[in-house]
Amino acid sequence: MFIVNINIEQVSAFQAKTHLSELLKKVQAGEVFVITHRGKPIAKIVPFSEEIEFDPKEGLSTLKKIRSSISSKVNIKEFINEGRKW
Repeated sequence: MFIVNINIEQVSAFQAKTHLSELLKKVQAGEVFVITHRGKPIAKIVPFSEEIEFDPKEGLSTLKKIRSSISSKVNIKEFINEGRKW
């Protein structure tokens, strides 16, 4: 699921530096800001979250390792049918 927020306020690096405490209070309240330098986005300030970020490449690599560690043939259909029992 992707969340797109088109109304992210942009602030210049100078404004962010000058008004950092105000900016942080707004971020703490849930707002998101993009910091720009000479009109180009360079950073995004978002509220802190304890959620773990998922790296798809790392996940795929882990799945490949698990798959290669299984020596016998696996019948996916059996697993699907087993899951349907619950």
